[in-house]
Amino acid sequence: MFKSLAKLFSKKSNQTYDEIKNEKKKLIGEKIHKIFQGKVINGPYKNLKIFPKEQWSHDMGSKILGLYERQVQETIKDLCISKKINTIVNFGAAEGFHLTGLIKNKIIKKGFGVEINNPTINTLKKNIKLNKIEGKIKIITQSKLNFLNKYLNKKELKKTLFLIDIEGGEYDLINSENIELVNKSYLLIEMHPFANVLSNKKKKFHNILKKYFKIKVIKNSERNPYIKRIESLSDDDRWLIISEGRPNEMKWLLCYPKKI
Repeated sequence: MFKSLAKLFSKKSNQTYDEIKNEKKKLIGEKIHKIFQGKVINGPYKNLKIFPKEQWSHDMGSKILGLYERQVQETIKDLCISKKINTIVNFGAAEGFHLTGLIKNKIIKKGFGVEINNPTINTLKKNIKLNKIEGKIKIITQSKLNFLNKYLNKKELKKTLFLIDIEGGEYDLINSENIELVNKSYLLIEMHPFANVLSNKKKKFHNILKKYFKIKVIKNSERNPYIKRIESLSDDDRWLIISEGRPNEMKWLLCYPKKI
């Protein structure tokens, strides 16, 4: 059912280990997508449908199993319930796993997907249509915050979550000018400390957040890859499919506004 990593490596020895590993993850993910008919089977996004072709297709398996960034899923769900969040603004929405999962399962009423990669935007649109949530998500194709005034008033921003995952771009997005637009909202930011950014810019970023927000650090949560209907997978393949390929332990900053 599943090709062994050893066989793949022996046939394509000109490829790097990481290339072979990601190809294996992609192949397993495609099988898992087929087994479960393209629906997430567990977690806050259960029953979300995922279009079979994605740019980040090597994460398909863990998404279908409901394990991809599970700590982010749970954190957002808990926050939305406790703070009565109505809107999500997702910078780096990609194909919309979090965005569409939250809207599909009515955890959040409406969302904005901020994405600048055209092939990814096309897949995001397909996922929105696949889940029949057109009209509830607005796609924004520029990476600045100045669109907010057009769509959200001050009252709405107090019930808005900004989910930010932009590969180091967070150090530019959150600055002394932009903070005035979001300092009454909630932020969940994936951190990229290894990004090639000047240390003084990183320091300024953290100082701005500390000034306006109470901050909680979210770390990776435990994940269990032993799931029915994929019993034929080896232990190595089970753990491979739920690996997110991080260079080190990732952290997210959950930011609560000090003043609303």
